[in-house]
Amino acid sequence: MKLVFFGSSIESVNAIEILIKKNFDLKMIVTRSKKPKGRGLNISTTPVEEIAKKYNIDLFNSDNLEDLNFLNLLKNINPDVFIVISYGKLLSEKILTIPKSGTINIHPSLLPLYRGPSPVASAILDGAKETGVSVMLLDKGMDSGPILLQSQPIKLNGEEKKSELSSKLFNIGSNLLTESLKPFLNGNIIPKEQHHESATYTSIIRSSDGEINWHDKAQKIFNLYRAYDDWPGIYTFWNGKRIKLIQVQISSIKLSRVLPGEVKYLDSKLFIGTSTVPIKIDYLQIEGKKIMKSEEFFRGYSSIVDTNLSI
Repeated sequence: MKLVFFGSSIESVNAIEILIKKNFDLKMIVTRSKKPKGRGLNISTTPVEEIAKKYNIDLFNSDNLEDLNFLNLLKNINPDVFIVISYGKLLSEKILTIPKSGTINIHPSLLPLYRGPSPVASAILDGAKETGVSVMLLDKGMDSGPILLQSQPIKLNGEEKKSELSSKLFNIGSNLLTESLKPFLNGNIIPKEQHHESATYTSIIRSSDGEINWHDKAQKIFNLYRAYDDWPGIYTFWNGKRIKLIQVQISSIKLSRVLPGEVKYLDSKLFIGTSTVPIKIDYLQIEGKKIMKSEEFFRGYSSIVDTNLSI
């Protein structure tokens, strides 16, 4: 069984490790182009490139998947299956038709729910009570291909952060992938059409999505914090400077009426009002400074108390 793997993230690395451990034949790994990163604009590699080097697997590093040399390279491999996990770029129909048995993808939701680019964050934002993982065949639609295997529903407790939940779901999905590959190719797993009428969709997350609206409910803001923990984070503005909220909780301390966006300081902690109960701030970072605990921040910026960040 000849496989070509497309991926770019740390979740992709986990799947590659499991495939290698299970002795699947990875003929080539395809990852995104190297990009300048950080203040020095140093060229960074994806985690997938590092794993390809570790196991001495042929690597193709490019964002131009329509390159004729690349397409011919794929055809010459004569692959049975392509595997796509967190690659970060849609594959064209031209590429999807190359493997003999199709292209398999791990999608971290119970499809047809949460199709699109941000299923884990969207489930958290919605306060979903459960989620799961789907192993599916890609088609020309947006996560609309038939299902090979799905996990059982995974209960959510309302405290999970996106980075942690993503890691858990992709780990489950990677094991489901290895369970389904041989049975699928042997004809023992018949792909099942999705119930398209039940589909829901997610959208691309943008940096601006992390700005807090203090007139929202505390639970919605807490969900935002959990959904955007790795990127873009959540933030507000004070005196023209961005303040990132690094660790927050819904307040369990009873305070007298605090207006949405109003800042209070009590028991060495900052609190900010919402449309319901205040949010307690444990760690935060003002633009250009290091991450600080509430009490440390208060010592340097006590004038923030009693101001209103929603104005």
